[in-house]
Amino acid sequence: MKTLLIIALFSLLTISSSAQWSYRFLSQEKHFLYSSGDFIAGSQNSGKVSLNYVYNNKYTVNVGFSATSKNEAQLPNEILKSATELIPANPAAAFTNSENIHIMLGRVFNLNKDKTFRFILQGGPGVITSRDPVYSVKSNTYEYDMETSKKMCMVINPKIEVPVCCAIGVSCGPMVVLNKDTRYIGAGIGIMYGIIGKE
Repeated sequence: MKTLLIIALFSLLTISSSAQWSYRFLSQEKHFLYSSGDFIAGSQNSGKVSLNYVYNNKYTVNVGFSATSKNEAQLPNEILKSATELIPANPAAAFTNSENIHIMLGRVFNLNKDKTFRFILQGGPGVITSRDPVYSVKSNTYEYDMETSKKMCMVINPKIEVPVCCAIGVSCGPMVVLNKDTRYIGAGIGIMYGIIGKE
């Protein structure tokens, strides 16, 4: 959560500090720079913040961070099907969650003449950090230790973006995170802020 807040603050500061330069650069209304925040519903609900740059109203670069909420972990079969009733030694229930940092490249497809309704097809590599419990059984109790792992992943996040005005817009679209062990699929809705379209 701390990382999420830092990235969100960085995105807003970047937008604000570059506003004067950007509006000069955007004289032909082809290049856009904006931050976005998304809520994603899936097997685990998650949030995402990102910084987006659109070049020549055709190509995009997206640098983002997303994190899932903490979900209670399922007990393994060796505990659930134990012949004796096992008592948890830890005071709190185990949880799972993950975070990922990614960079995506994409292509913009404008869906109307005014170019205020667009579809972005984007994807790219990322690093996913997962936290999962590892259980052990001792006598008539069981306990767990949290294990953290980092792996490469592929993020695919096509979107429909609708600028409401030159600085604010809304977006929606699926998000898929894949690695060799797991996959995450969710549907997101978000808000865009920055230089996103015509004045």
